Amino acid sequence: MERKAKTIINKIKFETKIISDFDNFLDKINKEKIKISKTQEFINGGTLLELNELMETDQLSECHNRIPQYKYLLLNFFYYLALAGKVLKIDYSRSTKYLIKGKNFDAYKQLSEAEKYLFLLETFWLDCDLEKMQTPKNDNNIEINLERYLNKLMANEDLNVNDQLKFYLGAFLKYLNYLALWRIDFMKLRLTEAGKSIIPILINNWSFRDYNLPFLRKMGYEFGIYGARMAYQNPFWIDFADIFPEISGTISRAAGKKVQGNYIFKIKLGKVWRKVKIAASAALADLHQAIQTAFDFDDDHLYSFFMSNKPWDGPGYGRIEEGTGFNAVEKKLSELGLEVGQEFLYIFDYGTEWRFKIKTESYLDEVELEQAEIIASKGENPVQYPF
Repeated sequence: MERKAKTIINKIKFETKIISDFDNFLDKINKEKIKISKTQEFINGGTLLELNELMETDQLSECHNRIPQYKYLLLNFFYYLALAGKVLKIDYSRSTKYLIKGKNFDAYKQLSEAEKYLFLLETFWLDCDLEKMQTPKNDNNIEINLERYLNKLMANEDLNVNDQLKFYLGAFLKYLNYLALWRIDFMKLRLTEAGKSIIPILINNWSFRDYNLPFLRKMGYEFGIYGARMAYQNPFWIDFADIFPEISGTISRAAGKKVQGNYIFKIKLGKVWRKVKIAASAALADLHQAIQTAFDFDDDHLYSFFMSNKPWDGPGYGRIEEGTGFNAVEKKLSELGLEVGQEFLYIFDYGTEWRFKIKTESYLDEVELEQAEIIASKGENPVQYPF
């Protein structure tokens, strides 16, 4: 059994250096202060050049410090894996944003090579927003396209690497190659030896349509904080125990500790702002009410909170009677995994579109308030109906 386990991980390592490359990626970011852009939150150009030189799996040959992150396919892949797996996180606590160690960083570094590989595979398959990872951008459903082409390969169909295939798969031609699941041989797409064992388990047991959390969220299903959906069933790695029999686990997907205390949010509307202190156990609907009170608005329209800080970026949290999105009454602030400095968006009245920018100013570990309080303000309340 041990010999079989070494065989498959050695086959993976023969196809790709993703395990050692990801370690080098993490080590550099942990060692240095890595600045990211304010809007897109991508790694800065100088650091991308340095990281690119460290990579063995794939390198961008002609590059300079003005080439954006998404052009470095391997580094872009690692960036999304690290954030989705909470190995890294974005530090929002200062005006300049940085990449820093996440809650799973130390646990990941303790894993064996086989366990690291399965954790990266699990993170990619279940936690990554594949639409955001796609480059060049197109309107095709990458989750469905990936499964469609993987099913064709399992059925031993020939897939020519032509313009049509490149259009539908884009960067994922490389991403699955990085994971040693397929390769390109003489302009034909073929499963690797490891892929022949791994892909049937992924497709049959962990379909994107049933288990990829960002995809399900876009379809209107909400499953709470990271990993909560999988808490009631066997973990991902168990289905691969026959081909990786030496592993005993990866990183638990258990929900984080319960947050109790108060948040302070700074809510801006143009140059006018209010600071609101509210209990962590309060719902987003309570924060909505606090904002309405703070700005003296009539609560007579629909609203949505967009935690990505991007307007209309998938379903938001709002009124259940709207018929789309998620119920703000059922989502507690403590369940959002908010970081100090993190920003999100609140849109009120879809006709006028009042856009309130919300920043998580602080979290106070103290007795919770029974009712939200306005603790600071600047500027006069805008006129909700100026006509």
